[in-house]
Amino acid sequence: MIDYLRNGFYPLLITTIISSTAKADWTANINNTGYYTSDVALFSVTRRLSLKDDPTQPVVDRPKQGADFVYEPDAKIKWSGTNSLGKISWSAKAGGYVFVDQTKFSHSVFETQVSQTFSTKTKIHLRYNFIPDLYLGQNTYIDGNSETYDQDEIVTTNYWSIQVDQPLNNNLTASLYGRYGLRNYNAPFQYRNTQFWTLGPRLDWAINDKTQLLVGYHYELGNAASEKSVNAHDNVSYTSNYTSAELTIQLLERLSTVFIIDYEKNNFTSNNINDLEYGTSEDVYQGEIACLYKLHPSATVKLGWQYGDRKLTSDDQNIVINNVWLSLISSF
Repeated sequence: MIDYLRNGFYPLLITTIISSTAKADWTANINNTGYYTSDVALFSVTRRLSLKDDPTQPVVDRPKQGADFVYEPDAKIKWSGTNSLGKISWSAKAGGYVFVDQTKFSHSVFETQVSQTFSTKTKIHLRYNFIPDLYLGQNTYIDGNSETYDQDEIVTTNYWSIQVDQPLNNNLTASLYGRYGLRNYNAPFQYRNTQFWTLGPRLDWAINDKTQLLVGYHYELGNAASEKSVNAHDNVSYTSNYTSAELTIQLLERLSTVFIIDYEKNNFTSNNINDLEYGTSEDVYQGEIACLYKLHPSATVKLGWQYGDRKLTSDDQNIVINNVWLSLISSF
């Protein structure tokens, strides 16, 4: 399965594009977003807590690292055509987050996806996501002599995912989502290197022509067990249960609003009583509201607010974050 996800994605992409007919369309989207965040350390993990992104980005051990303004440029190109199986599309997306003051937290995000729709209306999506050199902040490293040092903690994430959509009727679509990924840390935190597997169902319901509801659940297993993690007393292996509901309502011809609620439960699974994470868990509650106003068929303005509340059982207090943003979304 892992070899297929790693080595089968691009051959399938090339094969499907070559087998496509000459009839094809190109589109592009460019998004520019400005944020204010109350906690730079938690900004990325909060923004990615979504069914459509990476909800189990690593726990940040040192939150409350200050507020900042963040600029997010984002560009996506999409190719659509047909082949002998049905409709085919391919997209590539590149973006990033640029922090105004705390520039170490700036990072980029890359994604590519191929989707195939069959005559049965079944649709398969294959996606690859790459987030290089994400700065998590400073963390404590314990060397072999039990001496402690503060070091920059940086992680690079690669994951491959597959999603199968099957319409049940004109208003209801059921999906099954799975992924495999790697999180690789910089020295001296390489003992935290993690493999993870995710599986979960989704249901997309068009309640009426102006209201849509998306609900989903992910179960994830993360394995960071190694000889190095045993020596460091820092095995970050975990299981995660994540659920989300997203309600979209069109209020007026040009105005719509989106409400999102997320809950995630992370249980650290180390059985070494000397590990820092032994017997601990984390609860994450998150809510988001956004309003979208269509200025033009090819231009939309989006205003949003996101609130997050997370609590580790080993901490005495909840950690709260607020993000607000304004976006201009352009399509061509």
